Amino acid sequence: MPGGNALSRATAASSTAAPWPFVLTRNSETVNVTIAVGAHLSNAIDFRDLTMMIVRMPATWTAASIGFHISATEAGTFLPIYDEDGAILEIITPAVDTAYAAPPALSGAHWVKLWSQTAGVDVAQAVQRVLPIDMKS
Repeated sequence: MPGGNALSRATAASSTAAPWPFVLTRNSETVNVTIAVGAHLSNAIDFRDLTMMIVRMPATWTAASIGFHISATEAGTFLPIYDEDGAILEIITPAVDTAYAAPPALSGAHWVKLWSQTAGVDVAQAVQRVLPIDMKS
């Protein structure tokens, strides 16, 4: 019976033992990114082998949301990233001395820059800002 044979093959295949010991390792690192005085974009973050990002806000911040610009290469053109509804991927009006998870859609990005902005309009930071970024694969 065709259905029975398929079920038997699937059952046999799923009961095959996995090779052990199997160790899953995750890379993690923390980098500092800088938004220069009078600028609205940070330096580039190498996000190629990573999937999660936590942005830690500095003690002072010129009022703005944080959006993200992405590029396929470090020297490439960085473009703002939007969701499927056309809204900017962003951390809306972050509070100082607080940590925020970046939107999961960034997990496919290769290179990322933080973007100081409000409603898609660049917001220059009044002084140099250094933001620690925690990343994990």
